[in-house]
Amino acid sequence: MRAVYLLLTFFVLISVCDISAQKFYKKSAFISGLVGAAQMSNSGNGNESPVSLALGGSFGYPITKNLYIYSRGTYTTKSNFQSFYNASYLSGQYQISDQFIEVNSSFSQLLFNGGLLYLFNLSDEFALGVSGGVTFSVVNQEAKLLGGHVVSSVDNETIWGYFGGMMIEKSWEDSDASTFIEAQYNYAVSDAPYHAKALNNLNFTFGVRYYVSR
Repeated sequence: MRAVYLLLTFFVLISVCDISAQKFYKKSAFISGLVGAAQMSNSGNGNESPVSLALGGSFGYPITKNLYIYSRGTYTTKSNFQSFYNASYLSGQYQISDQFIEVNSSFSQLLFNGGLLYLFNLSDEFALGVSGGVTFSVVNQEAKLLGGHVVSSVDNETIWGYFGGMMIEKSWEDSDASTFIEAQYNYAVSDAPYHAKALNNLNFTFGVRYYVSR
């Protein structure tokens, strides 16, 4: 909770200190559609990180000038890709090991973000966005040895975590629409030793945003 209070204080202070009057400013709720790629640390050894298609949308509601309550949802999936599994988990001994075996994996994740977004006015057309908050995800994952034996299976497991991101947004003249590119990192928190690091992901997306009213 202390981290949440510090984050709120940070954004409020920035909002109070920002006295610029750029044309980019739009105090309005918005909805966005986005598409991009997600890179998951699902391989376990850090050398192979599968990339999958990410689809989703986001919603923002203004609190003060340029400060929004921000929510975002994305879905990523990838099937039958080669990854690596820590051999120590096969014996039930959760310990650090450098012994990895090759497995065939499938993975899907429904990810929800909730937090704050602040837009810094850079010019009449461009703004820099910084976001952060809490992550909730529903995960399905399966890993099989090359012979077909299942060594790991996760079925609709719910996992909490945190996220942080940055975006560049371009406003279009005489329009309530804008376009943006966003980079976001999601950090998973799990009690299972082999889940937390494996389910972290970094995604890059392109989107179109519509402000409900100017």
